Amino acid sequence: MAYVVNGRPIMEKRECKRLKIPGTTLFYKKTNKLGYSREYPDEYYPVLDISKGGLRFLTNERPKVGLPVEVKISIPETEQQPEIKGVIRWVSRNLEKSYRYQTGIMFNAYGKRKKDNSSEILSFFELLEQEHLS
Repeated sequence: MAYVVNGRPIMEKRECKRLKIPGTTLFYKKTNKLGYSREYPDEYYPVLDISKGGLRFLTNERPKVGLPVEVKISIPETEQQPEIKGVIRWVSRNLEKSYRYQTGIMFNAYGKRKKDNSSEILSFFELLEQEHLS
């Protein structure tokens, strides 16, 4: 079953298989009033798990919940670095010593609207699931 947010269906997280792929990292950029910033910052962050619905990563800064972001993901042994639109859904303290916070991002819907992610990114995740869950 999917949630409906602003009249659009959103995947329920239980429908998405979480993948833990060692060495996966991301860059993310926040939005401003005019849209996304032009460049990704130089700092990258480790991804703890990822699915077609979102991801969980480590960071030292505490991003604001509800903040729209765009992430560029780097997955070992994968040439593609998809750029995915989403929103910060939660932030919690990280009990480990490496980074201060764990942060969850929910990806925007897949489709053809301006804020949607492309269907090619959804296909990328489906292929990734096949490779890592078989």
